[in-house]
Amino acid sequence: MATLQQFQTLKKLSEVNVSIKELFEQEPDRLNRFVMREGPLRADFSKQALSSEALSALLKMAAKCDLEEWRAKLFAGESVNSSEDRAVLHMALRGVGGSKEVQKQVSEMRRHMADYADKIRSEGKFKNIVHIGIGGSDLGPRLVADGFEACAEQSLTLRFAENVDGASINDAVNGLDPTETLVIIVSKSFGTQETKMNGASARAWLKEGIGELASDHMLAVTANRNGAVDFGVREENIFDFWDWVGGRYSVWSAVGLSLQLAYGPDVFSEFLDGAAAMDMHFRDQPLQENLPVMMALVGIWNRNILDYSSLAVIPYSRRIRKLAAFLQQLEMESNGKRITRNGKEAGLTCPIIWGDEGTNGQHAFFQWLHQGPSAGKYGGAPVDFIAVLKDHESRPEHHRALLANCFAQSEALMLGKSEDFVRQELGKRDDLEELAPQKSFPGNRPSTTITLDELSPFALGELIALYEHKVFVQGVIWNVNSFDQWGVELGKVLATTILDEMSSGHSGQHDASTTALMDLVKP
Repeated sequence: MATLQQFQTLKKLSEVNVSIKELFEQEPDRLNRFVMREGPLRADFSKQALSSEALSALLKMAAKCDLEEWRAKLFAGESVNSSEDRAVLHMALRGVGGSKEVQKQVSEMRRHMADYADKIRSEGKFKNIVHIGIGGSDLGPRLVADGFEACAEQSLTLRFAENVDGASINDAVNGLDPTETLVIIVSKSFGTQETKMNGASARAWLKEGIGELASDHMLAVTANRNGAVDFGVREENIFDFWDWVGGRYSVWSAVGLSLQLAYGPDVFSEFLDGAAAMDMHFRDQPLQENLPVMMALVGIWNRNILDYSSLAVIPYSRRIRKLAAFLQQLEMESNGKRITRNGKEAGLTCPIIWGDEGTNGQHAFFQWLHQGPSAGKYGGAPVDFIAVLKDHESRPEHHRALLANCFAQSEALMLGKSEDFVRQELGKRDDLEELAPQKSFPGNRPSTTITLDELSPFALGELIALYEHKVFVQGVIWNVNSFDQWGVELGKVLATTILDEMSSGHSGQHDASTTALMDLVKP
């Protein structure tokens, strides 16, 4: 993990009062060092408030944190999830890393998924899929389904039910014919309350429409085969999910079966290939030429050195508008920890991840990004801009305007608009003293711009894997376990207790506020 002394050295480098604009002037080769490409993905970190000298210091810190050794352990299948004594092998789902036995299991599952998808698609019996899951069993497939829409033909209607709110399952099945609908229940444990309740409602809906044939229309993706069988899913309709795959890293597994059914095995295979390309880049490239390492170190600089508490993720592509929501789970559930691997206080770890699609965000929260205060050194929040260079919608004028807005916002955040310039612009007027400060922008607000040549399944796979490996690198530097999530458990346990008490009408011991809330809904 990074030491206090290393962070203090970096803090001193951050005290040099040089703007991002001045860094471009002082470092003629800045683009060469701060822009990296892997396949169709290009990342430009040059608009970060980070000098080449500071980047060198960050790389030295990463090396002293034994990052290369941790990376080797990850790909070798060693137990990097120390609190649960598990390997972390989602890369093996893409064909990278893992033992021969793991690769055999993955190969068999991929073949089983592809054969099943081809069978269902060719028979034509089913026209709709209802995918039921929550968290990683929902966010990844939703994001990817939208992304595939850009350049892949959807053969089956795909709907999702995730929330325990009855509106979720109602919206998912509304207007569908149960005789033409396949329900896929995705739960690693097959014990998640929301998923089981939505699954039970979907099962009842199927039985109402087709009677005992309902079991022919239900699949399960789980690590708990017995739980799925007890629920009523046929053994042959269960697709395995291994304990070395975390939920938020699971879209590459049988969790993506609904994607194969809707878009075809070839599209899904291309998606896996893109992630594998980023895996091999992360595994093989030296730290100073490594995209996920660079992204992680920029995040460390902004969080631990410049004291930013959040990161805005703004995709200028409607097809990946759910990226911020996906990354909220990936990053905040992985690294939202206050305790290190050895049980000590961790200090500052994962920032708040938030955002929306561009250009919508420009008409909502960009005012704050440009002029709002913050705990960070320069105000606002760092931004990850994501843009797709190819127009997939056959509306070139729209696409040029979309890209122009994306590129302009990153430049505007960096340059700002000085009060002196505003005064010259306004000229002599009675309200000059009041208005000039209001119309000035401080600038020097950091951002990264990631561009994809096109929104292909391959490029989308690379993009998601990039963020996955960024999370791992930051976890190593903060010395937190990025692959457990104990903080999720307490609320689940209490919710089960309260639900039982609300159903029975007998309240247990709670604080006065919780008891009063429960009294509002007594049967």
